[in-house]
Amino acid sequence: MTENTENTKTEETTTPIQPPESSTAMDLLLPLRVLVSPVKTFTQLAQRSTAKGLITLAALIVVIVAAAQYATATRVYVTIDTQPVSFTATASFTTWFAGILASTVSFIVLYWLIIAASLALIGRFFGGKAVGLRTALVIFSYMLSVFIVLYAVRTITYLSLPPITFDVSSWPPTEEVAITAALERISQNWGSLLVYQIGSYFTFVALAWMILLGAIALKTMREISWTRAALVSVSGFMIAVLLFGLP
Repeated sequence: MTENTENTKTEETTTPIQPPESSTAMDLLLPLRVLVSPVKTFTQLAQRSTAKGLITLAALIVVIVAAAQYATATRVYVTIDTQPVSFTATASFTTWFAGILASTVSFIVLYWLIIAASLALIGRFFGGKAVGLRTALVIFSYMLSVFIVLYAVRTITYLSLPPITFDVSSWPPTEEVAITAALERISQNWGSLLVYQIGSYFTFVALAWMILLGAIALKTMREISWTRAALVSVSGFMIAVLLFGLP
């Protein structure tokens, strides 16, 4: 009887901990779960990483970035035959919209690659649990969920601003003089508005938010101390900011 009990205890001790089960629906909601419950979500991803949620993440980013760019365009009026005309009603709007959407999404992807690669490589110098590069890139991808909130705030910000009529017949201006004049008019009309200032400062909030998510991801994935995780996260994001500026 004693021998059987000991064998049972040994089997219980050596039984590996199974990662939590998850449905496809829950996986697709991972980008939103990261924002609401980051520690729990990244802990689950560390135990069982999945790229299913990146489908939702990519779709949401494209949609919200498109909304933000369109909202920006609705605030711009150009001057054609001395009459103000909404930029969205001009022939060049479609070309501009497709180009700016593609470039913005490409910027976000490049930003992610630099951040994820930096965090994965720098993290190796701080010890902890070994994690494959592919797994790390997938997990770090969910930090981009903050971009959904960032561009949602920018969409609301631009829709809350009064439109501006610029002394140009096409947008954006290409000549240096016209560009300077446009920036001055933006500053004069929007610079003092609280909603514009909040939208501008929220970029720093988003950056701090992503740094926090980076630290949580590193802590749960590599099982290192919070201090080390924070140092790695700050270092990785500073590299991206130095190379590409703020998100």
